Amino acid sequence: MSPGVSKNRYLDDNRFVGQFIASRSRKGYGPARIRQELSQKGIARQVVDQAMRECDIDWVSLAREQAQRKYGEPLPSAFTEKVKVQRFLLYRGYLMEDIQEIWRNFAD
Repeated sequence: MSPGVSKNRYLDDNRFVGQFIASRSRKGYGPARIRQELSQKGIARQVVDQAMRECDIDWVSLAREQAQRKYGEPLPSAFTEKVKVQRFLLYRGYLMEDIQEIWRNFAD
């Protein structure tokens, strides 16, 4: 990479990571999946960790929105249906603690 490219901020990992997190979260992906995708792109873990701390995203609310979009409201309360919702949200990259928080914080 030429020195002028990074000097002029054409390629700035911090800026890219912030925009990437915002973009992927708007598409319904959780923090684990976003971290993994950034890791695959070769972004340093420290940069990703800092950007995740600085982003102002309510992951629990996003997880609930995704679950409601797929399974409707109210969210299922039967064990087997809850497992399906959890599996879906884990696949989307949400953390188990955030997923469990959905049922604790938003009792239907």
